[in-house]
Amino acid sequence: MSAVITEPDLSREHLLEQARGVAELAWSLRDQAERDRRLPDEVIDALRASGLIHLGNQRRWGGAEADPVTMLDIGREIARGSASLGWLFAITSFHTWYMAFTSEELQQEVWGDDHSTFIADSFAPMGQVDRVADGYLLSGQWRFVSGIEWAGWVAVGGMVPGPAGQPPELQMFFVPRNEISIVDDWHTLGLRGTASRGVVADRVYVPDHRVFSLGRLAGPGFRGPIADEGPLWRVPLMTMQGLAVMTASTGVSQRMVEEFTAATQKRVRWLEPGAQQREAPAAQLTLAAAATQWDANWALAQKYAQEGWDRACSGADWVLTEEERAKYFSWRAYVGRSSVELSDELYISSGAMALFDTHPLQQVFRDMHAAGVHVGIDRGDAYTSRGRVAMGFPGHPFH
Repeated sequence: MSAVITEPDLSREHLLEQARGVAELAWSLRDQAERDRRLPDEVIDALRASGLIHLGNQRRWGGAEADPVTMLDIGREIARGSASLGWLFAITSFHTWYMAFTSEELQQEVWGDDHSTFIADSFAPMGQVDRVADGYLLSGQWRFVSGIEWAGWVAVGGMVPGPAGQPPELQMFFVPRNEISIVDDWHTLGLRGTASRGVVADRVYVPDHRVFSLGRLAGPGFRGPIADEGPLWRVPLMTMQGLAVMTASTGVSQRMVEEFTAATQKRVRWLEPGAQQREAPAAQLTLAAAATQWDANWALAQKYAQEGWDRACSGADWVLTEEERAKYFSWRAYVGRSSVELSDELYISSGAMALFDTHPLQQVFRDMHAAGVHVGIDRGDAYTSRGRVAMGFPGHPFH
């Protein structure tokens, strides 16, 4: 039987209090996460216990159906405490949103016994699929599977021939974690605590009800056979998916500003005996510029989420125009790249002590750069796509 949350407390104050508690725990254990290349289990347990991980899930499966503006705000607060935890929150929250459009049988399998389970996924169409009776045999290797260490299920991408005369379709194949192998390949610059390891499948049987056409979700008039009628399920696909990276970027860069401020207030200018770094006009200017840049990024991220939510609440067609898709892609890319540039300016102005692995600024700097290489915020693709659309050409397929 499915559970129902009655009148969940979605007040901003309550949710932020929950997020801060989990984030502060993760921040206090950041050195352990760096060393182990995975978040401590007690941090993951705290995230589960908070209920925040399922803010965007259906209420019938223990979720709260929170709007994207709320999820952005909570994700930012979590990422401010831990880039890795914020990344996992965002990826799992926004990616499992599309579970509402999958088959009822699959939803029962995934959520029926454990509403706190994670779903880890990789959209990359790396799988080889062979059609068999009532399903597929899935083989292949996928990387960057964030959350796989704690997931109950994993969903991976593969291309399946489309109907006659149609191009192949990207399908997501859902597999119980115990039917797929994990590859310990997560040796990275940053986001080490996410343990975003690779997975391998060797002719794993996936029945038809565990296969979902993600590409069709972006098409006109397609909302799945049993999607709920609430406005959350009318939010455009790329609005939800794009928010995942924006939450991490804004939260991590906010922590960068805070840590630079704290370090500068304590730093002594050793070439000038008795002088304090906080008195230096250059340090003040650097901090003010970064803080203002963060304000602009956060305002644009909020506008991005709010416009998607307003569109859904208005009952308008949830399929974006080519111009809208290109615009929002450029917004995501702007926030992502601007957050990286902000961290660069602060790091190179932070002094030699930030060279050490244990220094908070160095850790946050690396995490920001790791988040900044995500394909969903690639500035080259995003800006050229918007320019192409403005000149009457097709935009980037990812936008």
